[in-house]
Amino acid sequence: MTLTYHLNPLHTHCGVNPRVFLFLAFITPLVFRAFPELLMGKYIVGFDTISYYVPVTLRWVSNGVNVWEFIGCAPLFYSLLVALTLIGIPLTVTLKILPSLMHGFLGLAVYFYAKKGLAWSYRKSLFASLLATLYFVSLRISWDMLRCELGLVFLFVFLTMLHRYLDSNQCKSFGILSLCMVFVVLAHQLVATIMFIIILAVILKRLVSHDYEKAKYFILSSMPAATLFILVIYAYFVVLPSIQDVGFVSSRSEWLALFGYSSVYESVANTLGFLIYCYLPLFPFVYVGIKNLNCIELKAWSVWCLIAVLFPFFIPSAPASYRWILLLVFPMAFFTVEGFQRVNFKFWKKGWAALLVMLSFSFIFLPAETAFPYFTIFPYYIPSSMLQNSVSLSDCADVVNVLSWIEANAENNTILLVHAAFHGWALLYSDNSSIQIVNYRYASPEEAAQAIYESSHLKTYL
Repeated sequence: MTLTYHLNPLHTHCGVNPRVFLFLAFITPLVFRAFPELLMGKYIVGFDTISYYVPVTLRWVSNGVNVWEFIGCAPLFYSLLVALTLIGIPLTVTLKILPSLMHGFLGLAVYFYAKKGLAWSYRKSLFASLLATLYFVSLRISWDMLRCELGLVFLFVFLTMLHRYLDSNQCKSFGILSLCMVFVVLAHQLVATIMFIIILAVILKRLVSHDYEKAKYFILSSMPAATLFILVIYAYFVVLPSIQDVGFVSSRSEWLALFGYSSVYESVANTLGFLIYCYLPLFPFVYVGIKNLNCIELKAWSVWCLIAVLFPFFIPSAPASYRWILLLVFPMAFFTVEGFQRVNFKFWKKGWAALLVMLSFSFIFLPAETAFPYFTIFPYYIPSSMLQNSVSLSDCADVVNVLSWIEANAENNTILLVHAAFHGWALLYSDNSSIQIVNYRYASPEEAAQAIYESSHLKTYL
């Protein structure tokens, strides 16, 4: 007699339904990211959210968009905002709900990559998902780098599909893999750059191992996304600067001055300090994890970010170094989880976990006025609290009151001169059609006001 045992696949991990891990990977990041939105009330969370996403979306809805600007900005997230606005959903509502949803989907995408791509256990995959989304650097990305976060969701879907494609003997995933790449390119330029670095590393590894068939199909599947990416970069760096003021700096000294540096040496020291600041709590486990986790895509991701940090010191128009440092958080999270599992000092591990929980909770719940001291070290790159946008929560009502006063007291044909930080505020809370809103970005307000008065002689408010 042969006895056959049938295991229920839904109850194979210590009696816990695997769907519970799946649910937690989605709902936990979503809930924690939703807390700042709830605590901010009717006000939007995030500097770029109020200062850039609001103005660009409203301009696209009202005036349309130039085809080159549409291509150059990697338009997927903006297209989503415009579509939701056009069907009647208020933009402020969309920008309060979408960030939390995307953070939940990012947690889910990271979980699937850990489980399906790296073949980790349910618990280990959940640990990776929670660390990758609830560490304060990841929360900072979710604060206002919304296009980037959408790109990261698709990037982890791509990485999961990549392993499915490489581990199979068929090419059924060819089309889906190619589509994932296209969505990454449409979502964000920097995330797309990381994706192509990973693709290059995987192709080289296949060629070295004489797996020419997989390398060939992989190259072919990446061609649509690569073509689109070249078009996006061309539009952003070549076409847009020639047809409009997109705010590019033209020299190294101008770039240094923008961030308050007096010399290249000071900027290098600041960048190195920021790198240490972001990942100091993770370094002990990262060291162990890098040695033991054999994953070419995560290592290629890390190496590229560390190299790209240097680009702005030589190319003024290159993306700021701090953005690459922030994007390093995801491979660092996986290395940390691998190292954490291999270190046996239980008391130390509990203390480390308590430290990370304290950092995350203080970043989410403490207002800017009583922020945890650690978050006041690099205010240009990481806010002291998530409870702010271009001003802290305690100042939001006063900004609205100022705009309400101007709207009630301004004469006809009045100009309201606003810094980039208040452009979105003015568009949302000033409905007087006789007021012309002029964004002077980061220029001198005195010079902007003088130029406007000399050309129009209209009353101007700042």
